[in-house]
Amino acid sequence: MTAMEPRLDKVINHPLHQHLGITSIRSEAGEGRFAIAVSERVINPAGMLHGGVVYLLSDVCAYAGLLSLLDAGTEAVTHDIQVSVMAPARLGDTVAFESRVVKLGKRLCFLEVVATVEGRVLATSKVTKSILST
Repeated sequence: MTAMEPRLDKVINHPLHQHLGITSIRSEAGEGRFAIAVSERVINPAGMLHGGVVYLLSDVCAYAGLLSLLDAGTEAVTHDIQVSVMAPARLGDTVAFESRVVKLGKRLCFLEVVATVEGRVLATSKVTKSILST
């Protein structure tokens, strides 16, 4: 087991993340991946995936990707996030989130996240994480 695995397990097993439908996360070489099924728990009154859920899951995916590059003495918190939702996801759709580290510095990390449904882009995000010593 690597040092990252217990930290990644905490992300997967977080009660909010479990409630939203995260069951597993891939994290390697600065990339993160997971998918959720759009259920009654995550739709808005119009019956589509809630934009706030897209925002939150984009942030989680960015962190998951970055986690694969952090050593045991560092942590990351969201400094800034910008999400553009371009298409809806509906009840029953499976939404895939994929992140990649664009640039990792000593104090900041810049990441991109893309959310898709069957290859169709649902949303893109630019996430900046502050790197902290623990």
